[in-house]
Amino acid sequence: MPQSTRPQLVAPRQVATLDAVRTVTGGFDIDAWHVMEERDNALIADEVLHGPGSSKFVYSFDIAGQREPATGISVVGARHLANHYKGLRHRLVASTQKTGSLFTFTSYPAENMPMMVSCSVVPELEDEDDYYAAICEVTDIKTGNALQVERRELRYGERQGGGHFERPHYATIAQSKAYRNAVLALIPQDIAIRWKLDMLRLKKEEVITESVIDQKRANVLQFAAQRAIALDRQAIDHLTLDQIAGLGDAAREGRLPAFVEAARALGLEVAQESTAPAEPAKPTPGSPGSPRGAVPRRTASTTAPAETGDQAAPETTTNETPKSDAASQPTGERAPPGAQPAQRRRVNFEA
Repeated sequence: MPQSTRPQLVAPRQVATLDAVRTVTGGFDIDAWHVMEERDNALIADEVLHGPGSSKFVYSFDIAGQREPATGISVVGARHLANHYKGLRHRLVASTQKTGSLFTFTSYPAENMPMMVSCSVVPELEDEDDYYAAICEVTDIKTGNALQVERRELRYGERQGGGHFERPHYATIAQSKAYRNAVLALIPQDIAIRWKLDMLRLKKEEVITESVIDQKRANVLQFAAQRAIALDRQAIDHLTLDQIAGLGDAAREGRLPAFVEAARALGLEVAQESTAPAEPAKPTPGSPGSPRGAVPRRTASTTAPAETGDQAAPETTTNETPKSDAASQPTGERAPPGAQPAQRRRVNFEA
């Protein structure tokens, strides 16, 4: 009977990691895995509160009989918040449309569930107002929190001078408002309230303002580039506003050592290149830029210049016979200080 070997199992993952990315069916949610590392409450607050703003992100209008105007975050503003908050997944669950006595129910496709449409006629409700209702579900893929919100919009509206008119795109408006209300219910409320107040202070003509935090990042990167300091852009994007402001203060004051120390303290990989000027190459003997009387440096392949005419060492070259420098100097006399080396004197003599 053949013996079976026990398979070698892989070491299990940490329980905290599994709980964070486990789906309802027990699978692995790759989206939650990425959001775990990207989302940070401090970074979310900095990106939202100190990022680009617009008066289109909020709405404000007066209501008769009330002192304070009605204010809130618009659909565009909710999309902006969801983009910076990250990790929000939404889907349209179902909708109901009433047209006279006809009711149309639609269930939108989901996992293991196809799209379904059913109709029903209710004569008792024919005189009621026509409407369209949508149910939107928003899920936070990191925390697992989910919320379904319904929004209903009437088909006809009242004119100021009397009468009714059919509202265009009332079905789309219901879906957008349901999405907005669900997103605003899941994101941190303190950030949403502070951000709404900041947007309400903007003028109506200010469509898009500059991003304060992006401008500070650009200043830090520009200062590092001018000083030949290599910084990781992705690492800078993960710094909070206070951390970037500290780097910006050092850069604005022009303090290079303080800037480098602050960057390393924040965990940035700093690779500073040498900014010292390169030492100019020394001219070789016989070159146009070399001074007269310059003595070549002693190397392993060259012979030291002669101290006296009697001690001058002969020099050999290819296809030439050795020549002594003693022929050009009297015996026992020292060479003058400006005398050329042996090689230079030989070239002049042959010329």
